[in-house]
This record gives sequence, structure tokens and C-alpha cells, in this order.
Amino acid sequence: MGSVNISLADGQLGGTIQTDDGITGIVMTGASELGGYVTGTPILVTSMADVATAGITGTSNSFAIKQLQEFYNQAGAGAQLYVMLVPATMTVAQMADNSNAAGAKVLLDYAGGKIKVLGLLGDDIAIAAAGGTITITSGLNGDVYLAASNMKTMAQAYFDAEKPFRAVIGGTSYSGTPSALVDETTGTTNNRTAILIGDTDITYSSASACIGLLLGVVSAIPVQRKISRVRTGALSNSKAYAGSNTVEAAGGDMAVVAGRGYITFVTYPNVSGYFFSGDPMCAATTDDYCMLARGRVIDKAHILAYTTFVQEVDDEVPVNADGTLDAGFCKWLEQQIVNQVNNTMTANKEISSVNCFIDPAQNILSTNELNVVLKIVPVGYATDIEISLGFENP
Repeated sequence: MGSVNISLADGQLGGTIQTDDGITGIVMTGASELGGYVTGTPILVTSMADVATAGITGTSNSFAIKQLQEFYNQAGAGAQLYVMLVPATMTVAQMADNSNAAGAKVLLDYAGGKIKVLGLLGDDIAIAAAGGTITITSGLNGDVYLAASNMKTMAQAYFDAEKPFRAVIGGTSYSGTPSALVDETTGTTNNRTAILIGDTDITYSSASACIGLLLGVVSAIPVQRKISRVRTGALSNSKAYAGSNTVEAAGGDMAVVAGRGYITFVTYPNVSGYFFSGDPMCAATTDDYCMLARGRVIDKAHILAYTTFVQEVDDEVPVNADGTLDAGFCKWLEQQIVNQVNNTMTANKEISSVNCFIDPAQNILSTNELNVVLKIVPVGYATDIEISLGFENP
């Protein structure tokens, strides 16, 4: 008896790769809870209910609860946040030390590369009470600058492992003197690390920073969007401080803080609420990745490129008689990554365009190495708007 058999082909449409762009993590000072959370334990939460289930309470960990609550006030329930509390005997510099087996790398490894932006925050009040020494250097707890330096090494290690991320460190114990701050806009090269100065509560304002709030913003926006975008709307906090002063009392000092390459608060005349001043990294303004948004964009492209090209490792490659690459194969492989980036990023207006070039003249028989040039054209930002306003007599 005759028959017709039909099978369905799969994998023909080039489905897009999911990169979990908004997943963030936070490592901060905390305490073990009786019968509950134990410091040094990495966890994943999606709501304040999960935080409670994990055994983190406001009684023993009010500092951490404030940050977590502000994260969910901004991001909303459902946002994934990797969390780890560390004892007050660990400084923020030690959290960022890649050789510290109990530091931030515990959380990063637990997340398996899913964390795209990592926040680090020390509770200087608790650290001092535990016997630590808080030394103000260049307007901040000196450990903050050391943490930024350490984080450069840690971030590079994870970049090399194809798990890129950006970091924001809380600029704690801000002295209130912006001119004392190290100028991060010239001669600096730490484009994977930013420092945040400012908090939402006077209880901790002079010793802390609102890392939870910032991560909440990051979690809710696409990679190309600046955390300072006004059209997104005001931040969820109703008060803002820089050191022991309100942002309003600090006045022009906030512009100086921002001008030295730190993320902080800003207000606009006739516009209600508080906004972040920008998203600068600890890198010179001539650096291609001197903004968090640009860094998040290139990290996403990095993951897409790696995930696409790792499929080609040790695969057979057609070559010409002289050992050079077949031109048709080069065009086909170029199109694979271009399609992936276009479908995942260009279509979502995260970048302007993408271009890939694989030189067919390279002799892969002699090198066993395939060189690929992938170029991304990012979106632009209307940061400074100049308006010429006047009367007209038509």
C-alpha cells in the first residue's frame, strides 16, 4: 500500500539568540540571620517575597533591604536579581578582588554569565563598627577607588571567559567636596566600572549609595538606553542626597560631581522628580565605551558573536587551491552573524547597523585561524540640546 510521509524541518529560520540583557546582580554588606540567610550565599530573587523567603529581614539586614526594596520599586516584581550579602569584615575592595574566593566572583560564577551589570556596595557604618578603618581619600572612602581598580581586573577575567559584564560601585562616605574627587574623565581606562555618588535616605546618605535603585533602572530598560534618559520618567525616589546634603542644598556641586565622571542625581527646572546625571564609566571621554549604555551594547554584540561563531569551531572550511578561503563561504558566514545581530539588535533599535567582513585572502591552511571583523554602528544621544529662540516678523 502506497503512502506519503512528511517530516518537518527545524532550525531553518535562524531564530534569534536570547541574551537576558536586563539581569543584574548585587553584592553588599549584610549579616547572617538566625535560622535564615547565611552571608556568602548567592541567591536569585524576582520579588521582595523571594527576599523574605530567602530569610533576609529588615531586622538584621535593614541596609540590604533598603537596596532591594528600591530595586523592585524601580524595576517591578518579576525582575531577576542575583544577590549575595557578605559580612562587614569584607570591604568593597575585597568584594571586587578577583583573587578573593569569597568575593563577588562567587555570585558571578553562580549566575553563570547571566549578570550583565553588577553592583557592589559596602556599608561603611557597619564596616567601621566591625573594626574596619574608613579612610577618606579624594572625597570618598579610599576603598571605593581600590575596588574600581580591582574590578578592572575581575571584569577583564570574565570578558576573557566570554562572560562580559559592567560594574557600578557605590561611592560611599562622600565628603561633600566635589573638587576633591578624582577626575575620571581624563587619562583613565577603566571602562567596565562606574562609581555612583548619592543616596535616597539620610539615614545612610553620607555613608552609602543607591545601587539598588540604579540596578532597578538598568533592569527595566534596553541596552542602548541611558539610565539618565528624561523621557523614561523620574526615578521612583522622593528624596535625594549627596553626602549629608540634599541635592537641592548641594546645588551646583552636583554638576561638578557629574563633570568628574561619576553617576549622581540631577534635577531639571519645571520638571518634577530626580534623574541620574548620566552613565559615565571610569574612563576618558575619548574611550569608545566611556558610557554604560555603549558598554551594554557592545557586551550584547560580544555574546551574539561568540554564540554564533562558537558553532564553527573545528568545522570543515572550503578553501581554494592556494589555501585561501572560498569567497562564497566567507559571504555565507558573514551573513550568519549579520542576520543574528540585525534580528536581535537592529530590529529593536538598539544599534543603527552592523557590518561583518571575512577576508577571503587569509590562508587558513597555514594558520588554522579564521579572522573576522565585526563592526557595530551605535545609536546617538541628544545629550546637549542647543535651541536658538527668538521672535519672527513674518
